[in-house]
Amino acid sequence: MPYITGFEIDGMVQAHRENIIEVLETRFETVPQGLCDRINEIDDLALLKSLHKRAITVASVEEFEQVIASI
Repeated sequence: MPYITGFEIDGMVQAHRENIIEVLETRFETVPQGLCDRINEIDDLALLKSLHKRAITVASVEEFEQVIASI
């Protein structure tokens, strides 16, 4: 297994945050700033990967906000 530095992990975390927000913006046009702020507070890479999948499948921004509120 390759060694991954802290900087690389930080980069992956930031990329996943940006991807989640981009998916939501693409699907629903606008994303509330509060939701963006909450997404940007998440540091768990596995959780961000899971949220990325949810962002693709949720029916609305409000539903995604409920997902975020439940974590």
